Amino acid sequence: MGSLIASAAVLPLKDYPWIHPSIKSGKIRKRINWGYPEGACRLDSNENPLGPSPGALELMEKALSQAHRYTSDYQLLKELASFHEVSKDMILAGCGSTEFLRIAPWTFLRQGGELITALQAYKTLPREAEKIEVKIRWIKLNDQFAFDLDSMKKALTPKTKMIYLVNPNNPTGTALDFETIQKFCSSLPKDIILFIDEAYSHFHQDKKGRNGITLIKQGFNVIVSRTFSKAYGLAGMRLGYVIAKPSIIRELRVFGFRDMGINQAVFAGGLASLEDHKHLEKYKELVQEGREFYYQQFDSLGLEYIPSTTPFLMVKVNLTSKVARKKLADKHVFVRKGEDWQMPSYLRISIGFPEENKTCVETLQKVLNL
Repeated sequence: MGSLIASAAVLPLKDYPWIHPSIKSGKIRKRINWGYPEGACRLDSNENPLGPSPGALELMEKALSQAHRYTSDYQLLKELASFHEVSKDMILAGCGSTEFLRIAPWTFLRQGGELITALQAYKTLPREAEKIEVKIRWIKLNDQFAFDLDSMKKALTPKTKMIYLVNPNNPTGTALDFETIQKFCSSLPKDIILFIDEAYSHFHQDKKGRNGITLIKQGFNVIVSRTFSKAYGLAGMRLGYVIAKPSIIRELRVFGFRDMGINQAVFAGGLASLEDHKHLEKYKELVQEGREFYYQQFDSLGLEYIPSTTPFLMVKVNLTSKVARKKLADKHVFVRKGEDWQMPSYLRISIGFPEENKTCVETLQKVLNL
């Protein structure tokens, strides 16, 4: 046995083909289907058309050399904690913010209790709650297409355990100011968890820098979810996180993937994205210009729309949105139909590059016979 071991050790490590697979492998020519026709205007998922920052791309490429190793999220959590000025035990990172929208009901509602949320808002969390037969009290948006906190408060019962807000809201793009949400928090029973989805927080900046994380620091029973999918352009890489009291994080951790849900490339891309402020500002400028373009075009066409704070907006059309979306898709312009949020007269349009926005308006004009 000893001689076998000795002889096996003679072969240099570099000679093992699986150590350096590039030595043996040739170029892969397999064609990838990205799910859309070539040249399509992809304005249906609120993606950042600029993509990740150059620094994120560079670091992600380097991280591929570690693809055979499991990820450790220690550095990411440490830097996120520093970025938000909270302790590391108040953060949990995972596979997009979607991971936490799905595990929150399982964590806090699986043994009973009711959820309150808006009817015209992002549906992942309440849909997951429905899977475990949680009673959901759906509240319509107010006349400004924003969360109706007064009606939500009236819907409270002794069984209410969680309230879900999306701020800014998806799909309407409307936002509540900090004082309004703070006052709402103060009025809630201490045992209710307020989950605030801040996927588009970069586009709704409080002048004093306050947000849902501020409420956590003030001691409120709040969970805030954030994502790298939108402003940072990492939608296809899947990275998100939540911030809450350490006791809440410990409960969520039981159901989460933790670092097993983060791949090496996105771990590196997330670290680089936090530092590239110029790239983020460039995207915000693109969004602002795009919004103004759509407003001008819709005004000239006589179309009603909902003023937005986000990289998407909703426009009212003279067809059912299901039909309008199909007609646009036939011309390779992809948007979201309002039926998905009980708003059948509206389309939700993401803001893309100027030429994409122009193509969208021109195609929409033809589809609507305007």
